[in-house]
Amino acid sequence: MNKSLAIDTSTTHFTIACENNGVFVEYSMDNCLDHAKDLFININNILQKATLDIGSLDFITVGIGPGRFSGLRVAVSAVQALAYTHNIKVITQSSLSSIAVVAINQFTVEKIAVAMDAGNHKIFFGCYCQDEANIIKPIVQDTLIDIKEFDFNQTEFYGVGNAWTKYSDHLLHGKIIILDEADTVYPDAKTMITCAKKRAINEEHTRPFDIQPNYLIDKVTN
Repeated sequence: MNKSLAIDTSTTHFTIACENNGVFVEYSMDNCLDHAKDLFININNILQKATLDIGSLDFITVGIGPGRFSGLRVAVSAVQALAYTHNIKVITQSSLSSIAVVAINQFTVEKIAVAMDAGNHKIFFGCYCQDEANIIKPIVQDTLIDIKEFDFNQTEFYGVGNAWTKYSDHLLHGKIIILDEADTVYPDAKTMITCAKKRAINEEHTRPFDIQPNYLIDKVTN
């Protein structure tokens, strides 16, 4: 499982990476509002840099949200087309769990509470930890919450995500410790590959046309 591709377009931080036998090639873009533009060009470019043929991939892993409606739709559609056409296995990942893994690795903490702005005074919220095998596990499943109804009083959680700052008046009354620069933590495609490889060993695959973006609501901020 050393040849793979990862994509996450759930936020305005576009991230894509591939691995070819231990060598990683990465590309990211901040403030990306149109993920459909040049997506396949970026995929082709990164595979070329890694000297990988699309048909040789062991798996593709994709962030399925929750997140931006248009971004999720674009990524899932692209992965479905590539995986079906070339008979490649797919591993889906919660985009909030990907943020949690980045935070766990970056800040060396155990329990992460992710809160991302969903627009209209709502947040995407989920809590995660890593087990003894370093596999990310949900403690609180990804959900959509109105900021006025947010109530979370568990201790020993560290907060990351752009909603903690934006809605601080409503969210910072609990016992969550907000990490420095919490609003700069986003999914990272290279980290996604590392997580997906562990699940690939257990054959936790999703058939291409069974992939479902986790919108949580019908349409969120584009």
